[in-house]
Amino acid sequence: MKLLLAAVLLLGLSVMASKEPDEIRIATECAKDNHVHRKEALDLIRNYYLKKKTHNMKCFVNCIFERTHILEKVKEKHAKEKHDCDSIKDADKCVESFEKFQCFVKIEMKVRRRSKRF
Repeated sequence: MKLLLAAVLLLGLSVMASKEPDEIRIATECAKDNHVHRKEALDLIRNYYLKKKTHNMKCFVNCIFERTHILEKVKEKHAKEKHDCDSIKDADKCVESFEKFQCFVKIEMKVRRRSKRF
């Protein structure tokens, strides 16, 4: 009976692991490709928290932008907000992506603060 229970538990865990959302899977791949710890990568995506602004982390953000449509989704979400995030340009695509990311995070924080007031 214990063996059956353990087998069912392991099967459930393997199914859950395979059902990982695409965004998390892509973030994990981008983190690995850019030598960024998975925890740091997920902290940045989920909470906008970042300990160090390394070039690897900036390239991680660029990888996310290239492999997903998240930048377009964020732009749509904040279409009513006035911003100049799209005007950010840099010869280094990693730096450009990271600066755009930071720009949209500022807008997101502003929107969240306004919504908490009401």
